[in-house]
Amino acid sequence: MRSRWIPLTILSLAAIGLMAAFISLSVGEHKEEDFAIEGAGEVQQLIGGIPQLGDRLGSDEAPVTIDVFNDVQCTRCADYQLEVIDPLINDYVRTGEAQLIFRHYPLGGKPVTLGGVAAEAAGEQDRQWQYIEVFVRNLDQVPEQGVSQEFLNEIAAAVPKLDTAAWEQANLDPDAEEAARAGNDLGTQLKITADPAVVVTGANGSEELDGAPSLEEIEAAIDRVG
Repeated sequence: MRSRWIPLTILSLAAIGLMAAFISLSVGEHKEEDFAIEGAGEVQQLIGGIPQLGDRLGSDEAPVTIDVFNDVQCTRCADYQLEVIDPLINDYVRTGEAQLIFRHYPLGGKPVTLGGVAAEAAGEQDRQWQYIEVFVRNLDQVPEQGVSQEFLNEIAAAVPKLDTAAWEQANLDPDAEEAARAGNDLGTQLKITADPAVVVTGANGSEELDGAPSLEEIEAAIDRVG
């Protein structure tokens, strides 16, 4: 008589394999990344109380305008933001001597980045600079596969007084991508090199400083054009 053990064994093994595959897929689909976003308090101390509108930080009546061309998703660019741009915020923007305009200028070959779009979305609530500053302080937490939506959400949640529901809608709006892309278009037009750069403009003219200019070089330019 034909044995029933073989087909039953095969069916059992198949069922076990199918269940294992299902569990594996489920774990992969629902795996969450753990982030510990830091620096929000420090950012608020740096920026809090300074007038802000969209891309601009500082009074629109400031005699000097500094256009900052930088990439929030670039590690060395993040260091540049912290080491060079932040002192300008404290010493020149807060005092009313200058205003800063952030231009998203990706250095990885793409005209726009997810971080740039998310920052522009925060700019709809005049919180773009807070978003940028929190973002660069936590760039070391970006997963190996790149910036994820969950990371962008966590940054948004850490930005003081940001309506995250409104930010989520703005982040999906094509206007945010268009605004981020405009920085790349302007940088390309000005032939900005593949490094952070600034353009300092005042009553006595305008100076373009390429190649990640130092704080001292920018301050000297402010004195010349102001």
